[in-house]
This record gives sequence, C-alpha cells and structure tokens, in this order.
Amino acid sequence: MSHFWRLLFIPHERNNHRANLLKPQFLLLFIGVYLANQLFLKALTAVKPGVLGYSSEITSQKVYDLTNNQRQSADLPILHYNSTLEASAIKKAQDMFANNYWAHNSPTGTTPWQFFKDAGYQYSVAGENLAKDFYDTDSLLQAWMNSPTHKANIVSDKYQEIGIGVVNGILNGVKTTLVVQHFATPQNINLVSNDTPVERNYLTGKSQVLADNSSTPLPAVSPLQISKIIGLVMFGIIIITLIVDSYITLRNRTHRITGSATSHLGFILIIFILLIFSQQGAIF
Repeated sequence: MSHFWRLLFIPHERNNHRANLLKPQFLLLFIGVYLANQLFLKALTAVKPGVLGYSSEITSQKVYDLTNNQRQSADLPILHYNSTLEASAIKKAQDMFANNYWAHNSPTGTTPWQFFKDAGYQYSVAGENLAKDFYDTDSLLQAWMNSPTHKANIVSDKYQEIGIGVVNGILNGVKTTLVVQHFATPQNINLVSNDTPVERNYLTGKSQVLADNSSTPLPAVSPLQISKIIGLVMFGIIIITLIVDSYITLRNRTHRITGSATSHLGFILIIFILLIFSQQGAIF
C-alpha cells in the first residue's frame, strides 16, 4: 500500500519519474469526479427539491442602501423608496417561484410591466433587475454594477423611485433567494414617495433593516459550497503533488521528455473548470 501511495505522489523510476497523479489519465479522473459531482447535485435537486439551497443574508434595506451609494458616487440623487413598487417586485419574485422560471418575461408571456400595473403603479418609465443565488448584498450589487445593462438601471437619471423584493423559495429544485429591483418614475411627478421606513432609515443612517419578505428558512448547505469544497480539495492535492514532483525532479536532475505537455494541459483544464463553477450567483 505504501508503494502505491509513493508512486501516486512521488516521481520514481517505476512511474517513469512522474507522480502518477500528474499523468493524463489521473487528471482526467479528477475531472470526471468533479463533473460526476455536478451531475449528482443536479439529480438530487430533481429527485428531492429543496434539499439543497443557498443561505442568504440579503435584505431589502441593504440592497436599497448600496444602490443609493452607487448613485451618490455617480453624483445622482437617491431613489425614493416606494411601497407599491416593493409590492410589484415581491409579486414578480413570487411568480417566478410559482411558475418555476428565471427571466424577465414569464413562460406565459407576462412582462415585468404587468406587475407594475397590477400593483397599481402608473409609470412614465420603468426598469427591472433580477438576481438569485447570492450570499451577500455586496457581491450582488457588484455583479449588477459589472453588467452594463443592470448598471444602467441603477445609475439612470430617468428613475426617481425604487421598490425591492427579497423572497426565498424553491426554483428548479433548489432553495434560493430571489432579489428583484423595480425602478420607475410615476406619471405624476408630484406623487413621488419620500417617507417610507426604509428610506428614513437610509437617510438618518440607522441600521434597522426590513424583513426579507419570506417565511421559508434556507438551509446552510448549498450546491455551490459543496462544489467549491470538492474542487479546492482536488486543486490542493494536485498543487502539492506538482510542487513535490518538481522539487524531486530538480534535486535529482531528472530529464523527462514525454508526457509533460499533456499533463500540464490537463492541469490547466482542471483550473479552468474550477473557475467556471466557483462563480456565485446569477443576474438577469
């Protein structure tokens, strides 16, 4: 058994002076294990919806605060908080959960603007930002600001009001948090709201936050965290093996001609896969 582990991690004449873990077949095995884990997680969400999920600390108040921070950084006036827009944003999130979709338009063709109208908000201009699977508000706002279209809504001088829905539920078999921003300017400018609790808290610098509009507790274990842990373990094993392999090869002045390019290509491929699956959250 000790001989097996030695050949697995340490270059030796019996493994052609290259640790077995750095050979193409073992690197492909690592990739296969990682992808098999992804398939298992997807299958689990289909068989037992809600078993996995994303725990979130996002609140409407935090989203409102950071949104207006971005506007003030751009020398724009803050957006006034409107409870009617909040109602339309919550309804949009609930509709996505109820009909299991992730898009601006529902599978039946319902547009975002219908939720504004159903809530009783008469707008001259309006916009919508969506997000899901984020753990914290900072990364959520950063993702929106990194997207030209979402940033355009946040720092638009056409909008005067905002409503935010932060709702927990099950989407595509996974418990998650949906965040909806509804931006608008009313047809009658004199009706702009500026006296809601969330806005007073922001303007006075209080730390009180709104409820997250949800009674569904989220589990602590998420598919993203599981994937990251497995990926980091594999990544760490390969890095350590590569360091040991390089050290022993240089110390013994071992010359290797074959296998290097293929092994390094497999190693780079693993890094690429880990980077793809390490992204948290999605915006629309």
